[in-house]
Amino acid sequence: MASQKSPVSKSSKSKESSNGKQSNKSDSMACVEHGIWTPLSTSAPATTNLVFTPKHSGAMTFHMVGCSGDPQETGPGLAVAGGMASQIAKPVSPAVAPSFFYHLGDIAYPKSGKIMTGDLWNTQFYAQYAAYADSHGPLPVFGVAGNHDGNSGTAPDTEIGHFMQNMCGRAGAVSPDNQADKARTESTLPYPYWRLDTPLAWIIGLYTNVANGGILDDPQKPIDPKKGQLKWLVDQLTWCKEQNAKGSPKAILLALHYPPFNGTKDFKERGDPALGRSPGAASNGQPIGNVLQDAFSKAGQIPDAIFSAHAHLYQRITVAYRDGKGNVTQQVPCFIVGCGGHTQLELMATKCGGGTKSDFPAFPFDLFKDGFPPKALTPPAKGKVTIEHYADGSKPEDQPYGFLTVTLTPGAATTHPTLACQFYATPCDSKGKQVNPGAVKLKDSCTLDLTTHLLV
Repeated sequence: MASQKSPVSKSSKSKESSNGKQSNKSDSMACVEHGIWTPLSTSAPATTNLVFTPKHSGAMTFHMVGCSGDPQETGPGLAVAGGMASQIAKPVSPAVAPSFFYHLGDIAYPKSGKIMTGDLWNTQFYAQYAAYADSHGPLPVFGVAGNHDGNSGTAPDTEIGHFMQNMCGRAGAVSPDNQADKARTESTLPYPYWRLDTPLAWIIGLYTNVANGGILDDPQKPIDPKKGQLKWLVDQLTWCKEQNAKGSPKAILLALHYPPFNGTKDFKERGDPALGRSPGAASNGQPIGNVLQDAFSKAGQIPDAIFSAHAHLYQRITVAYRDGKGNVTQQVPCFIVGCGGHTQLELMATKCGGGTKSDFPAFPFDLFKDGFPPKALTPPAKGKVTIEHYADGSKPEDQPYGFLTVTLTPGAATTHPTLACQFYATPCDSKGKQVNPGAVKLKDSCTLDLTTHLLV
């Protein structure tokens, strides 16, 4: 593939705020984030699931995207929000009218060097999604916290504080951050990591904190098998597996902000917690992909699909699991949908220290043979990780900001249940202006058979 040229992405060069003493280990690596893993201020409640029943029976559709906020340029975020809203009244087959929007983190961003404030949530969330509604009112917005929704800032204006206010709020309450859309009340998620129960799927959402690469639990402490988010994840997967064994199985979906696998050139650094500044990460921090594989192994359950953001572009990745004879036994589509509006979009070929790799591979390519994984990241046992498709910011006047439309269709007497994922772009130019206002273009799609667990 030819060298990619585009204005340098300010988002890929941003450094996270730190809550502690910094080392000099990553100073020469512009893409390594400076956030330090920080515990949540409240403990997980006894109940961490939320039951949601769509208005209509049968197939269920919802939207997914992350990295949608921007404190300066609102055009791309509004374009994406408008594209999703357009499908509420006019869904495109196999989708039906969407039931909700599941945000993949980085809902709102503070201004450089500033603390998070409520007015930023007002413009980047409430005003941006005011049209995400049907004739009965606003559609629900669920999600997980990203690193920019994390713990930095000065109390009470902390990023995680605003996330808890607006996303883990009170039923029927209008947030003090909301001045733009008084019809939308606070979401009532039970905690930053939680499980959404729907008629056709369980969606397990993780909080990967603010540390480079994503970390579930304090890297300064040994893993406690009786508590912590990793233990919680194993419990959720085990519970879902047990429920599916009782009949009428549902899809098991996993959502988190930091991607476990990523085809970008700088993933070698951005996906390595040991390069971050969290105390203990250098010796105890494992790439999030390894942590998830460990959880899948402990639970004896692999999710049907994985959704993430963080990298400001779109990727579809397939993890293929094989048996001892080399036969593919399960395919797990993994998505990075970090093109929800934060400018500018990143390039797959961007190096951590700046510039681009001139001979970056075209898709599809094998992450562990031709890509750039962190040195500690290992592929699944007998598995293969393939970057199937990507859309990045390599064309300045055709920036593929966009969203994912996810549709679950129940099986029938002669058909299997399926999971269909469609990536739609709402292209903008280099200044954030929509190229063709109102245009929504299908750029990529795949369908998973939920009985065979293979792509069709």
